[in-house]
Amino acid sequence: MKTSARRLAGFTLGFALGLAHATVSNLINKIYLPGVPLYVPPPGTSGLILLTALFFSVLGLIAVWTDEAISGVILSAFIGSVVSSGWIMLTGTSDRASTFVLLFLVFMPRIFFYLPLSLGVRWIVSTFEPSPYRAAMPLARRIVPLAIAVLIAALSGTFSLENRETRQSLAKMDELVRLGMQAESRGQLPQSLQSVDGFVSKADGGYVFHLGSNPDVLPVQRPAVKLGTIEPFIIVVFDNGFRFGCVFSPPYEVPACIDL
Repeated sequence: MKTSARRLAGFTLGFALGLAHATVSNLINKIYLPGVPLYVPPPGTSGLILLTALFFSVLGLIAVWTDEAISGVILSAFIGSVVSSGWIMLTGTSDRASTFVLLFLVFMPRIFFYLPLSLGVRWIVSTFEPSPYRAAMPLARRIVPLAIAVLIAALSGTFSLENRETRQSLAKMDELVRLGMQAESRGQLPQSLQSVDGFVSKADGGYVFHLGSNPDVLPVQRPAVKLGTIEPFIIVVFDNGFRFGCVFSPPYEVPACIDL
């Protein structure tokens, strides 16, 4: 296989893997939470799927760029980790200190995600290259690892599914907001929303839910829980700019809320 053909194969395979991964990861929460307005950063769901597929295609291209496999694979994995971790910084909704901690915690694990990706692309492309050290594989046998790789990429997208506690909290938050928007006075609001100053007059129009990473930044009183207990932090942002935050503690039914 010529160098140009190898690079085209790496680019194409990366695109296929990225498309499978991005489609599942961007749609799975929408499937589990139908109708719940989850925030999607620009350029929207379709745009993110396309950009992710193109990003994977570039990583696939880098993985097969050099004749020597190791350098291309390592560089591809490193760039993938840096760029994806930087994306967390750009789209984070919590305080900067928490975002930096999150960035540190996910950078190294991401290397171990992108390293198998780069290795897989390099190996699959190599099966289509003639070698004096092995017999040529039938086309059908070459397709099998390709199909398995696409399936694994799609399955990896399921890790984007929010945990059960967060999904339950998001659904409850949507229910509370809808009930609150029907209220004509503060006394008619659900109990959790009565502490949100200006809800009755300002909560109007469309809204989306952002997920924060550090519930401790919200100045509200909430029940004491054991260390490590999941407490979803949801920021509600209306189209008109009005926003407030809520923290859900077990049993994830009555959040502690305050305007921001």
